[in-house]
Amino acid sequence: MRILFVSDDPDDPTVGAAKAPRQLAAALERLGHACEFLHSAELGAWPRSERMRFAASPWLAARAVRGAWRKHGPFDVIDVAAGEAWRIPKCPGTGVVARSHGLEHFYYHALLDDHRAGMLRKPWWRRLWYPATRLSQVALGYRRADAAIVLNRRERDFVLRRGWKGSGQVRVIPHGIEAGRWQSAPPPMATRGRGVLFSGAWYTGKGVHYLAEAHRLLVQRGLAVPLTVLGPGVGGDFAAIEACVRASFAAASQPLLTVLPRTRDEDEIHRHYREHDLLVCPSTCEGFGMVVFEALSQRLPVICSQTVGAAEWLRHDASAVLVPARHAVALADAIAALWSDSPRRAALAEAAHAAVRDYTWEGAALETLAVYALAREGK
Repeated sequence: MRILFVSDDPDDPTVGAAKAPRQLAAALERLGHACEFLHSAELGAWPRSERMRFAASPWLAARAVRGAWRKHGPFDVIDVAAGEAWRIPKCPGTGVVARSHGLEHFYYHALLDDHRAGMLRKPWWRRLWYPATRLSQVALGYRRADAAIVLNRRERDFVLRRGWKGSGQVRVIPHGIEAGRWQSAPPPMATRGRGVLFSGAWYTGKGVHYLAEAHRLLVQRGLAVPLTVLGPGVGGDFAAIEACVRASFAAASQPLLTVLPRTRDEDEIHRHYREHDLLVCPSTCEGFGMVVFEALSQRLPVICSQTVGAAEWLRHDASAVLVPARHAVALADAIAALWSDSPRRAALAEAAHAAVRDYTWEGAALETLAVYALAREGK
């Protein structure tokens, strides 16, 4: 089968929207299928403005797909980000699958909550422009596609309630882990000691304000908990990025804070999973959160918000500690409890390691192939 992945995201393996399809494609290729990609560079450099790009991306994607079709011949499946899906040309024998990289409607409402909380400012025209362009396009993309893949049950239920797809046309497929890394995880009693790890972009949707406040509370309680922030920025001057991150934290937190640049080296990222004592993922809105499963695969205990998509596959206090989103006190309490209880951390890590064993990219590929078959049946 020939599969074309399409998204107006940069081809940056440090960003989940690009990293996850690459991991999936690698598993599909191991099963004998051929995969090609169209990212933002292939869709075209113009328009550069984010607002104009939201409006234009479905047309840019359609043009790029036609070009790929002329150059490389027909594809069996076009696996396309939902926002770009509605203008994809319908071709005989080709199934179109709309994919969620995190449902935009949830992110939009989280941004409004951040605006109301005073964490960022969204002027009225931006609050109107995004629904008029991106959100309406996502809805059209799901409606027009032959089948859909979403990241969690909350997204599936939303798609069904809106009537964008029937229950048999939308599937929940979680991201996977690399089986080899799971097998080579550190032993249960391996030495760690580098403290708490946060890995990801530094913006309000990742719950960074609540993390900074939680750390201030920990220090106030007399708990000197080291915190590493890994990969908070994309491009630009790292000194400026680090200064931005540090500005979020209280003065008393600064000596305990380490900020490290983003890296494409997966071995380096997994080294941090192996050396730290626990990972925090306090996102206020997160389609899945690949970092959660990756950390668990390395026996690293995880504290994450209940709104993180990966939390749907975890049990509170069994395979992870789940806390309410936007709740710095609850986050601080969870960190303090785990930090001072190493036997509990060890038990949680072992249960978590077992819990994610079957969530491999090979398994995700097989589930995806079933959706592709469903999409092509309608042709």
